[in-house]
Amino acid sequence: MRIYEIIYVIRPDLTDQDVGTVRAEVKNKIETLDGSIEKDESWGKRQLAFEIKDFTEGVYNQIDCKLPPETPSKIRDQLKIDERIIRFMITLKSGQ
Repeated sequence: MRIYEIIYVIRPDLTDQDVGTVRAEVKNKIETLDGSIEKDESWGKRQLAFEIKDFTEGVYNQIDCKLPPETPSKIRDQLKIDERIIRFMITLKSGQ
């Protein structure tokens, strides 16, 4: 298992309840694919450096998790099709 950092930005026009639902679904996807959550942190609503899909703000979230090496591509595929997530990045933590 390797430790990955997943940072994703949720659309700012969603309600707090919807944002919570998205966060829960992302964590569930990780756990369903035999991953384990090390850290789950919400950075709140922030200004974007540039406009993405007509949004100038987004709700930032970070998850550090342990995943099997083949799993990040499966998570990437699922995050791509979720229209509530406007941007994401999955990186391998240094030293891994």
